[in-house]
Order: sequence, then structure tokens, then C-alpha cells
Amino acid sequence: MVMSLEVPTATSVRAVPAKLLIDNRVVINSNLARARGGKVSFTHLIGYAVVRALSQFPSMNVYYDEVDGKPVAVQPAHVNFGIAIDMPKPDGTRLLMVPNIKKAETMNFAEFWHTYEDLIKRARNGKLTADDHAGTTVSLTNPGGIGTVHSVPRLSKGQAAIIGVGALDYPAEWQGASEKIIAQNAISKILTLTSTYDHRVIQGAGSGEFLKLVHQLLLGAQNFYDEIFEALRIPYEPVRWSPTSRSTPLTKSTRLPGSSS
Repeated sequence: MVMSLEVPTATSVRAVPAKLLIDNRVVINSNLARARGGKVSFTHLIGYAVVRALSQFPSMNVYYDEVDGKPVAVQPAHVNFGIAIDMPKPDGTRLLMVPNIKKAETMNFAEFWHTYEDLIKRARNGKLTADDHAGTTVSLTNPGGIGTVHSVPRLSKGQAAIIGVGALDYPAEWQGASEKIIAQNAISKILTLTSTYDHRVIQGAGSGEFLKLVHQLLLGAQNFYDEIFEALRIPYEPVRWSPTSRSTPLTKSTRLPGSSS
């Protein structure tokens, strides 16, 4: 942590509408509940979008080093995707663990999801090994689960970028409005993504373009949700991004084809 204070960092911030993320997660989990079980979280979907974007922005998956006294950006062979896990301790203190998903960019969503859940389970049972923590290239932290809107986390040694996920909620100025008013005004819940990076090897334009791609993927670009549905063997079309044309919110039965009302 002390070493991170010496790293010159900067942070890019981007607000992303979450309507499509919410609706497709409902379809996914409704199908899983009726089939083999399990539950996909928002963090699973966002994390997978980040990994997909990293595979197209290798300039974000680097770290700073010096060779013969000269600064260089080192490009790892794979994306070893760190996931920050907050572990409450019996004495009331908390422990932060960041194991990683090895070669995350080679996985489809089902593989990514199962590996992610395995790390969480082993972390909670005290079964993680040193290898689970070794070689992390980019990390994801999600303090949004406790209501944090905007996160600027510290970089760990050997990493040049960490992605923060803020709370998923309506904009503050609309949080007192009724569901009817929100629907009539086409107000979507949003989440704020941050990319905190080592400015010695990553530039602001690159970080901003990277977050732009994550944004586009979460809105369904590049068949993002189609690939997830295929990997999970969900026999439906995902919900598509389109301008609002109705004033009443969707229900679970209208989101899931074949459901009875």
C-alpha cells in the first residue's frame, strides 16, 4: 500500500445506463432458477465486460518496469483478472483479498462465472493458495454493493489499472420520484465505472476509450449478451437496447418469454 503512494495515477469516470444489464440479468436468473440453478450477479456481468474490453485494449493490460534504468511498459501474455473480496472478521475488522482468474480472456461466460464463484467460495472457506493471488494484471473492485457511488482505489504492485464499480441506482435527483414518474420520464438506473491507472504507462485517452467500450458492451454491442446466453444455454433472445416506447415498467413475466401472467 505504501508503494502505491509513489505511483502517479489518474482516473477516468463514466456513467453507464443499467436498464439492459438489469433486464438481461432477470432473464438469465429466471432461466437458471428453472433449469440447473445458480445465480449471476451484476458483478459477474460487468467483470466479463471488462475482460472482453481488455482483450481489445491490450494497452490497458500492462505494468510499469525499468530495464537498464529506462522505463518500459511490460505486456503480460494473458489477462489475470483480480477480484477484490471483502472478508469481515469475527473481531469486526475486515480483510481484503484479491485472487485472480487466470487467462480470463480465453474463457466464455460460463467458464468465467464458475471460476469466479470458485474463488469466492474458497476465499470464504480459507482455501485460497499463494498461486491464486500471483500474477494479477488488472483488478476489479465493487464497493457499489455498500452504496459507494464513485471509487478511486489504489493500484497494487505489478498492475497499471484497477476498475471500480459504483452503486447501481437512479440518479440522486430522481430517487424521490414514484415508479410511475420515473417510467414516464424514461429514467434508467445507472452505475458509475472508474478506471484508475498508472500514468507512466497508460494515457487518459486510452483509459477513456477502454471505458467507452465497456459501456457499449453493457448496452449489447458486439453480441455481448448473445454470447452470454449461448454460453449458459439460455434458449431466448436477450433484451435489446432501444429507445423507450412504453410508459409502464417491465415485470418479470413480460421479460421472460413463455412465462404466464
